[in-house]
Amino acid sequence: MRLLTHLSIAFTAITAVSSKPINTTSPITTTKITPSYWRATFSNPPFNLQDNAFYAAFYALVDEISNDQDVKVVVFDSSVPDFYIAHFDTVNGVSTDLLGGYWANMTKLANLPVLTVASIRGYARGGGAELVAGLDTSFASKEKAVFAQFEVGVGAVPGGGGLALLPGLVGRSRALEIVIGADDFDADTAAQYGWINRAVPDHKLDHFVDNLAHRVSLFDKEAIAYAKSAVIARAGYPPAEEQQSDFAAFGKLASQPNFQARIAKLVELGLQTKVAFEKNITQEVLKTVGEGPWDV
Repeated sequence: MRLLTHLSIAFTAITAVSSKPINTTSPITTTKITPSYWRATFSNPPFNLQDNAFYAAFYALVDEISNDQDVKVVVFDSSVPDFYIAHFDTVNGVSTDLLGGYWANMTKLANLPVLTVASIRGYARGGGAELVAGLDTSFASKEKAVFAQFEVGVGAVPGGGGLALLPGLVGRSRALEIVIGADDFDADTAAQYGWINRAVPDHKLDHFVDNLAHRVSLFDKEAIAYAKSAVIARAGYPPAEEQQSDFAAFGKLASQPNFQARIAKLVELGLQTKVAFEKNITQEVLKTVGEGPWDV
C-alpha cells in the first residue's frame, strides 16, 4: 500500500469549457452555461475521490477561472450518485509535488472576483467537506447530503483546511464537536451550525442553485468583486500557510505504524472499494479503534 508517497506516473487533466461538457474523462467536467455562469461537475466515480487526477484537474480549473474575464459565478456539483466528494485518496496517496499546490489554489479561488457555489447531493466527508467549507457559499440536499470530518476516527486530523476554516464558520465548540466527534451531520444540522448556507428539499435544490447562479451572472462584475473582497477582508480567510501546517500534522500522524495498520484493515473491510462501506465509514472506523490487530 502506498500512503502519501510520490507516484511514478504524472497525471495531466485538462478542464474543458464549452456550452456542453466535452471532456467526459476528466474528474472535473466544466460546462459553460453562459459566458458568466459555469458549472464544475465532479465526475470521478464511484466515490469522487481526491486523487492525483482530481488535483490536476482542479488546478487547471482554477487557472481557467482566473484567466477568464467574463465568468462571475461557478457552481460545483457532482454527477456521481450518492457522493459529492467522499474524501482524500488515503489508500494510494497523492504526489506531494501535486498536493503542495492545493492550499494556494484554494486561497486563490477564494480571492477571485467570482462567486463559488457548492451544490451538494450525497456524502461530503474529509477533504470533500473541507472543499465545501472553502467555497464561498454552499447549499445541500435536505434528504441526501451528509457531512463529516472523520479523520480523528482513524487517528489523524483534518488536513485539507478544515481545522482552519471550521472555527470561523461554526464557532469553537461546534468545530470541536465536528472534528473530534468525527461523526456524520445531516444537511439540516450543518445549516443550523453554519457549516453550509442552507438545506434545501432535494427536489428543489437544482432549481434553487440554478436560479441563484443565473441572478449573480446578470450583475456587474465590478460590484461582485468589491462585495466579495470586502466581506473576506472583514470575515477573514485562512492563509495557505496556516492550512498547510494542519496538513503537516495530518502527515505526521499518518506516518505512524498504527495509523497505517488501521488503514490496511479498513481497506480489507472495503475502504475505497465498497459503496456500502463508504456510505457507513463513520461507523466502520469504530471497528479499528485502539491498538491492533483487529479481529473484524
